[in-house]
Amino acid sequence: EGGRTRLDFDIQDGGEYDADGQVNGSITTPGAAAKMPLSIVGQAPQVESHGYWF
Repeated sequence: EGGRTRLDFDIQDGGEYDADGQVNGSITTPGAAAKMPLSIVGQAPQVESHGYWF
């Protein structure tokens, strides 16, 4: 939107992306949004990330 990237997502208490997996009024998530510049061929470079893409 307006030259910026917008991310919309839904994390539910106790759902798939709630790290503690409990419906307890608190959402725990170790994730984060990030931006990675594309390579000269228009694809993100392959990076060893140990389960995370950053």
